[in-house]
Amino acid sequence: MKNTTELIIKYRSCIGIICLFLVLYLAIPTPKSISIGFFFILAGIFFRAWSSGHINKDNELAKDGPYSLTRNPLYFGNFVLGIGIAIACNHILSTIIFIIYYLLFFPFLMVIEHRRLKKKFKNEYIEWSKKSNSFFPKIKKVKGFNFNIALYMKNKEYRVLFFSFFVVAILILKYLKIIKTG
Repeated sequence: MKNTTELIIKYRSCIGIICLFLVLYLAIPTPKSISIGFFFILAGIFFRAWSSGHINKDNELAKDGPYSLTRNPLYFGNFVLGIGIAIACNHILSTIIFIIYYLLFFPFLMVIEHRRLKKKFKNEYIEWSKKSNSFFPKIKKVKGFNFNIALYMKNKEYRVLFFSFFVVAILILKYLKIIKTG
């Protein structure tokens, strides 16, 4: 199991990039698909950024802010972001590729993360996990809304922001090429 886990963790980003190139290649963006997709992309970026500004990885258990709503706000943010890219691409195969990629990797990663945190933080994790959903955020009053920009920067979350805008720019350029040649 450990070798499989290591392989999945090691290659998920490479496989994700290959899937993204395929999704962008297949894309048939329209102004409407880009606009709607961009809304979801921004929501995913926000949720990820908010989460990154609350997590001091491996030093303390994040329980406030988005972590008071779900145990996996970064993965939820990835999901919303990915849905946005799939919508912006405006191609059914793009959506299918995203869903398959997400379902192959992220549930598995959530189980690994659950085990790791339970081992590291023991009862604190067990008690907190009873109060929060595993994936979809609970609709409730947020506990601890503060945001730490230093943690955001330390966690290098700005890369997701730049990368997401790069993807949107590619889709806009692809749309403009379609208009010009069509």
